[in-house]
Amino acid sequence: MADQVFDIAVVGAGPAGLSAALTARVRNKSVALFEHLDFSPKLQKAHSINNYPGLPATPGKEIIKQFADQCLAAGPTLIKEKVTNIFSGDAFTLLTPHNTYEARAVVLSIGVVSSALIAGEKELVGKGVCYCATCDGMLYRDKPVAVIAYTPEGEHEANFLGEICPVVYFLPQYKTDFQPSQPTVKVLSAKVQSILGSEEVTGLQTDAGELKVDGIFVLRQSDPAENLLPELEMDGPFVKVNRDQATSVPGLYAAGDCTGKPWQIARATGEGLTAVLNAIGYIDSRKK
Repeated sequence: MADQVFDIAVVGAGPAGLSAALTARVRNKSVALFEHLDFSPKLQKAHSINNYPGLPATPGKEIIKQFADQCLAAGPTLIKEKVTNIFSGDAFTLLTPHNTYEARAVVLSIGVVSSALIAGEKELVGKGVCYCATCDGMLYRDKPVAVIAYTPEGEHEANFLGEICPVVYFLPQYKTDFQPSQPTVKVLSAKVQSILGSEEVTGLQTDAGELKVDGIFVLRQSDPAENLLPELEMDGPFVKVNRDQATSVPGLYAAGDCTGKPWQIARATGEGLTAVLNAIGYIDSRKK
C-alpha cells in the first residue's frame, strides 16, 4: 500500500484538473495530480481560443501551458501514470499499472472517451476485455490476445504481451510505423467492428475477418469513467453530478468534459474549483 495518504487525488490534468489541483494547493492540501498524457492533447490542437476571458485569440497550446505552469508552481505531486482502478473506503485507493496510491477525496477530470465504445465491449468488461496489459496481462499468459490501440501507449503494451502470449494481434486505430520488438506481435491494418462472446470473449470481428482470441486490451487516452469505479452512477456516457460536482460515491467529485456538455474551458475550470472546494469540505467534515 501507499506510504502517504494524500488529501486530494486529481485524476486528469486538463483545465478542470489543473484548476482543482491549484485550488487545493492554495487551500494547503496535499495533492496527487495524475497526468499520463501531455496536459490535454485535445486543447493543444486548438488553433485559436476566442471565448476564454482575458486571453483573446490564444492558441490552446499556450493556454494549457499557462494553466500547467501556474498549477505545478503551487506544488502538487505530479504522477505521470494512468489510473486504471479506484476503490472507495475509509480512504480511496487508486491503482496504476505500477503503483498504488491513497487519498481522502478524489476529483475525476478525465475528459471524454474520444472513440465510441466497441460493440460488445461494455458487456464483456472483466470477461476478457481489459484496459491495462501490465495489470491484467498475466491472466492471458500462453493465450492469444488482441490489442486495440488509439494512442502509441498501446505499442509498449503490445510488446510486453508479446513476451508472454503466443500471438498478439496489434490493431492501431491511428497512423503508425510501429515495428514490434517481439516476433509474436502481428500488426494488422484493420478496422474493429465488434467484440465476440457472451459469457467471455471468444474473438474479435474486424473488416478483414474474425480473430480468435481469449483476451482483448483496449487502450485509449481515457477510459469510460464507470470502468474506473463500477458503482459510479452515470448519466448516459457522462458522470452524474449535482451542483456541488458530487457523484454518487461519497468523497468522489467530477469536473469538466466527463460530466457532459458544453465542452468549454471556462466551464471546466469553474467545475474544477467547485469540485475541489466541496472535496475539501468533505474531508473537513469527516475530521469532525
